[in-house]
Amino acid sequence: MSLKHFKILTLLLFISSSHLIEGSENSTQDLTIAKYEIMNELIRDHGFDEQYVNNIFDEVEFLPELIESISRPAEKTKSWQEYRSIFLTPKRIAAGVLFANQHKELLDRVEQELGIPKKVLLGILGVETSFGKIQGRYEVINSLYTLAVGYPPRSKFFREELINLFYLSREQDFSISNIKGSYAGAMGAPQFIASSYRNYAIDGNGDGKIDLFNSWDDVLMSIGNYLNRNGWDPTKDIMSKTNIDISLKEKLASKTIKPKSNIGDLVTIGVPLDSKLDQTQKAQIIYLEGEQTKNSSIVGLHNFYVITTYNRNVMYALAVLELGESIEGILSPDVF
Repeated sequence: MSLKHFKILTLLLFISSSHLIEGSENSTQDLTIAKYEIMNELIRDHGFDEQYVNNIFDEVEFLPELIESISRPAEKTKSWQEYRSIFLTPKRIAAGVLFANQHKELLDRVEQELGIPKKVLLGILGVETSFGKIQGRYEVINSLYTLAVGYPPRSKFFREELINLFYLSREQDFSISNIKGSYAGAMGAPQFIASSYRNYAIDGNGDGKIDLFNSWDDVLMSIGNYLNRNGWDPTKDIMSKTNIDISLKEKLASKTIKPKSNIGDLVTIGVPLDSKLDQTQKAQIIYLEGEQTKNSSIVGLHNFYVITTYNRNVMYALAVLELGESIEGILSPDVF
């Protein structure tokens, strides 16, 4: 479809939209308008070939079930113990032990070059895709298109990711229609979204390509690079454990991923913490659904919140750490 035809169609659909049934979400007219707006932006503002864009969008599919999936992520619908049980399984831990033994030199390299502990690399890879085994079954372009046109709370974000996917496919010579991933458009073993793939993924084996689907060198170096560039500091801590009065825990515990207090602040108001910890380090008592009636508490520190840049939820970061530590506890000392 030419740009001229697009403009005419948009005008006609805009006029016809006044006749839509009130309360009807994601009507055919609305979706069509949004679709051609994205096509127009790709051609007009980003210079993609008109015929190429037309061919891609002739095949794109709107998948209503993805709207429900993104509206009810596990991080928002489950207690900590329910969420934990998804990832802390004997099968996943055993897979992590096997992976760590098979890729010891590479894990060592990432830790030495980028400063990211092996347990964190293993934890992220294990939680994200069970060490590459579960990379997603949806065509990424369908996921991003669906969420860009049919999920208003984050439509701008997913529209930008869809545009990034077009750039990524050109830069990495991917067939854009064949890329599989999660319902939210995350790809490969580390589950990078398109913009993260473009900005943080690196060629770990020097073959001139960045392959997050098949190359473990690229996968692990890219995870390490992501955390490094998002503020990982090897001189700072990840988390600490403490016991505090339940009433104090209720007052202080938070799901925030941007702590406003530091260790010194918490110590001043009565939270017992290791005196060896840097008192100026950002710190927060973590709120975990279903755990608020227990005295035992977890305190997230600087690098804990770096992990939340990968997935913006404290339960995710804690699952990563517990999985990594469980794997670490089984491995022989020469691996860790």
